Amino acid sequence: MSILNVCVIGHSYIRRLRDYGMQTETDNLSLDPEVFKVSFRGKGGLRLSKRVFRSEILHFDSIPDVVFLQIGENDICENTNSEKLARDIISVGQYLRDGVGVKVVIIGQLIRRMQFASCQNFNVFVVQTNEHLKRFAEPLGGIYFWGHRGFWKDFHYLGPDGVHLLCTPAEDQPMRKFRRSIRNAVILHSKVLRPPLCHPKREPGEMMWQLEDYHQQHHQLQ
Repeated sequence: MSILNVCVIGHSYIRRLRDYGMQTETDNLSLDPEVFKVSFRGKGGLRLSKRVFRSEILHFDSIPDVVFLQIGENDICENTNSEKLARDIISVGQYLRDGVGVKVVIIGQLIRRMQFASCQNFNVFVVQTNEHLKRFAEPLGGIYFWGHRGFWKDFHYLGPDGVHLLCTPAEDQPMRKFRRSIRNAVILHSKVLRPPLCHPKREPGEMMWQLEDYHQQHHQLQ
């Protein structure tokens, strides 16, 4: 059975996730290396409108089987059209699927920020864009919207800058939660590419509700 190549693409959240994985020896998203090979392409301040996004970030010498895409937050400003932003993100997914040849594209939901660190209606635009993304992705084969559970009740998951996930030696739960969310998304949606794994392995410290979230999204897809 061949190993599935997974590429996680996005802004500084992904760059920081890669660094966190290297520090904690979870740089393969705690996935079985005999089943998945994970790489990261994260760039701080990345926007859809930047030329570097398509010329470098979306250029592959070896085409991945699965891409997880976390982008869009840096494109939001006071005059953002959330529907257009969602369509632009979806178009990236379609380019990866139809132009590059990626079999499975997963689009992560946009994540809110503290008010002082963003434009006035940033979080309103985030919610609207996520709603559009979910609606636009539903009829598309091979392109899926993924909701990150646990980032909506309050802002306790954010660090002092009000933008990035809290990740310190004393408290790294938000980053672990983000990693597990992407991990579950990859496990679930890669099932279309090979015989299903009966159950995802539970990594050390993983709570049962996180596995239940995986199975709940799996049930919704079926």
